[in-house]
Amino acid sequence: MELSREDFHDFTVFIDPESVFWALSWQSDLPEDVRKVWLENRDRLMDELAKYRREVQIRTVYINVTDSCNASCPYCYIPAEIRKRGKTMDYDELSKIIDILKKAGVEWIIFHGAEPLLAKDLIFGIIDENRNFNYGIQTNGFLLNENDMDFIMERKVNLGVSLDSPDREINDFLRGKGHFDAVSRVLDVMGGYRHLNIITTINRYNYTHLPEMVDFLDGKVEVVLMNPVRGTSAGGRELRPPIDEAAEYFIKAVNRAIELTEEGKRIVIGDFANILLGIIAPTSRVLQCDISPCGAGRRFFAIAPDMKVYPCGEFIGMDGYSAELGEVLNEDGINTNAEPFRDVRGRVVEKIEECDTCTYRHICGAPCPAEVYAEKGSMFEKSPYCDFYKKIIEHAFKVIAEGKAKYVIREDVMRAKYRIEL
Repeated sequence: MELSREDFHDFTVFIDPESVFWALSWQSDLPEDVRKVWLENRDRLMDELAKYRREVQIRTVYINVTDSCNASCPYCYIPAEIRKRGKTMDYDELSKIIDILKKAGVEWIIFHGAEPLLAKDLIFGIIDENRNFNYGIQTNGFLLNENDMDFIMERKVNLGVSLDSPDREINDFLRGKGHFDAVSRVLDVMGGYRHLNIITTINRYNYTHLPEMVDFLDGKVEVVLMNPVRGTSAGGRELRPPIDEAAEYFIKAVNRAIELTEEGKRIVIGDFANILLGIIAPTSRVLQCDISPCGAGRRFFAIAPDMKVYPCGEFIGMDGYSAELGEVLNEDGINTNAEPFRDVRGRVVEKIEECDTCTYRHICGAPCPAEVYAEKGSMFEKSPYCDFYKKIIEHAFKVIAEGKAKYVIREDVMRAKYRIEL
């Protein structure tokens, strides 16, 4: 039995893909004492990873309270005909859902797209009446006024606001006229609020702006998510960036964030932090896209305004991937064995050609099943971003080798929770 070997210019990574045990070496061979540690712990690490991958525990539910949106982003994953339908949940519908989720022990409720703040009175009322959840709102930011921001900050609601570029013209081309100014107002009022983060969708128009986005957000937010645009829709596929170049600029953004954090101005790219966690502490990652099977129907699911339930919001509008609300939620709690949930949980890297032999298969996870299915008609295909993720993972090992992981993942957190010294 041999560890896989990945050679970098200055060091070598020895890695066991099945257990995600790894070691950095500046020698040509793996030291025998490290090999001994690997063999002594391999079975335990494999068992822990397998348990983590199999575990089905719904902790988060995404609720789309309305189909409507006040923008028309060209890469939106929700089909245009659904957004035009404009259905919105009423108070009784949402209250019933919340009551069942409360009994089921769900921890997080995320109010998500289309644009949830078109129903802000409904959402804010529910938040005030049900304080035992952690809440999040993901919004384009157009409708946030100062009273809304005060409400959100007073109740410690997590707020994700979309912003695609520090260039007003490019951002507004993608997000709608006036969007840059609207989000700038939010940052002026809420900058420094620790539960605020920015979501940037990487696409062919903005991928070169990622490092500048880090500088633009410096001092305003601690976390920015930079997500490659999903090809769930035709618009998303048309706006997919060139993979190698996008990875290059993403890495430049990561390096800039590390530089600023070294200077004491902490800012983290959440997607990269999660990849790093997938290496350092594989069963502790926060985002559930880069694990196989992903978190859809396993850690979370989404509820649409028509009371259909989906393993993930990315599946909204896809035939065969919805269940009736009553099939999933009932007075006894959550039924996690609905067919769409089982289907998505069945997409594992072991069943995907190339992924099944990839050294990084349990770090990357071959996301995203909805994107792959929409584009290929099968979930058992590798990600169109395969090379992007490989480059990012390789850069994560370089960050570890340089001793800079502590500028991405808080050292005190890793020491307290996972007994890891960075």
